[in-house]
Amino acid sequence: HKIQLGRGVFVNHFSQQRLLLLLKILSESSSMADAQQQPQQSLARRLLNLGYLKTPQGVCKVAELVLGLCVWIVIVVHAYSGVQYYVMFVSVASWLFTLLGLLLFMLGAHEKVKFIPWDYTELGYNTGVTVLYLIAAILQVAFAGSSDAYKAAGAFAFFTTAVYGVAAFFSWRQWRGGRSSQGSGQTVEKTSGAV
Repeated sequence: HKIQLGRGVFVNHFSQQRLLLLLKILSESSSMADAQQQPQQSLARRLLNLGYLKTPQGVCKVAELVLGLCVWIVIVVHAYSGVQYYVMFVSVASWLFTLLGLLLFMLGAHEKVKFIPWDYTELGYNTGVTVLYLIAAILQVAFAGSSDAYKAAGAFAFFTTAVYGVAAFFSWRQWRGGRSSQGSGQTVEKTSGAV
């Protein structure tokens, strides 16, 4: 027996059974892949608090990482000496610590590790890095000479300084809010990293 599938395509009965079996296997494997992929997505969502990226501190950390990366990439692709070593140290060290902080907050370490004063730690870190980056930006621009790349690195360093300053302000507001509600008998619901 030959069966017509379309324009001039004929298959015999045996081929038709193979074709149906193949379609069945393909549909089962795609539904199994969908079922396996779904728990992986929910596992990632359970591990990472993606909502943190929408908070002022989360937005600042992402901006700090992007701008800081620009600072040290612009410097590292050119021959550097003298003052650029300090700028590189500040930008790379703060980039790594900011990335670590972002991961810790997204993993919810601030909710699990209670013995660390997270608000105060954030305030100290952001304020300290703001000062270090400001010094680095001033030195970078002062010793840029005629190099446009070094001037660009200095501009990125100033932008990064501003973002760390904004993050320090949000940290200060959060720390002040947490401190003023302690001992006053008021119950204040707060989440670290959100203002």
